[in-house]
Amino acid sequence: MPFSEDILWQHRLALFVVSLVVLGAVFELVRRGLLKERYALLWLGAAVAGLVVGLFPGIISAFADAFRLQYLTVIFLVYFVFTLFIVLVFSVVISRLVERNRALAQEVALLALSVKRLEEGRRDE
Repeated sequence: MPFSEDILWQHRLALFVVSLVVLGAVFELVRRGLLKERYALLWLGAAVAGLVVGLFPGIISAFADAFRLQYLTVIFLVYFVFTLFIVLVFSVVISRLVERNRALAQEVALLALSVKRLEEGRRDE
């Protein structure tokens, strides 16, 4: 029996509505400047995927049949991979910020040293 017959229409509708809410929330956060566009793409992709699965739940069934998994396992696998991808993206962002912060701290220290030397030079005059 295909997945589309197993899943209740209420569940499909709920997935569709939740995906629309996430889509709307992401657009609103980007509009207000609280979420950068490069990170919004990840969430927009997830929302669109939810919309597609809500409209065509046979996709989950086909994936489950291809890998001989239960459809609930496929759903958890998708969410797990999505979560890992988010963690990877944010790890890259944090790594860049740490490196940038280190460079800025060194630059501030050099500028402070220059200011201190200039002040000492004026005192000696």
